[in-house]
Amino acid sequence: MKVLTYHNIDYPPKEAKLKSLYVNPDKFRNQIKYLKKFKNTVLSNEIDKSKNAVLLTFDDGYRDFIKNAYPTLKKYQAKALIFVVAGLTDKYNLWDWKKLNVKKPLMDWEEIKFLVSEGFEIGSHTITHPFLTKIPEKTAKAEIEDSKKILEDKLGVEIKTFCYPYGDYNQKVKEMVIDAGYKMAFTTKHGTFEESKDMFEIKRVTVFGHWILPQFLWKVLL
Repeated sequence: MKVLTYHNIDYPPKEAKLKSLYVNPDKFRNQIKYLKKFKNTVLSNEIDKSKNAVLLTFDDGYRDFIKNAYPTLKKYQAKALIFVVAGLTDKYNLWDWKKLNVKKPLMDWEEIKFLVSEGFEIGSHTITHPFLTKIPEKTAKAEIEDSKKILEDKLGVEIKTFCYPYGDYNQKVKEMVIDAGYKMAFTTKHGTFEESKDMFEIKRVTVFGHWILPQFLWKVLL
């Protein structure tokens, strides 16, 4: 099984830095189309250990998901797991906008609730998107535990999954995630699900905007 991670499904603004995190909507549409076409790939929002399964994940909960990713996923009957920064809904990427030179709008609660009603899975990406190993343990614990509570209270569903912001974690942070009651956690380490150490250090394949379709299919399907 491969776990793919996306950030923005949109065309990068000219002033934006790190443009590779933007996958344009046309490319995304072709990626999903061919994933469905080849090998009868299963596009799930849950862990599926079958060989042809692909789990789509989206970090941060950007509003362009609703506009540019959702219609394609709906068309191809695919679902996804979306990691939301619980304290910044309807705001923007406060954690890195200065570094990236662009303010990227985040989904509001109504949009997130709509996705839940459509069968999408929502996971926690903390409250404010901090480096969890670089803040006091008490603060990190609150970021992990309280984000789960906020999402569950707002959405009325169990939040089972967690994603480490920036892929930053250590054994102590991992134990906090386990103690908070999550069932699994995702890293930014490259690899397949089978190569992951355990359910709280799940590896993923980051999809970059400059990939052409054959390159994407080679990285995902082989």
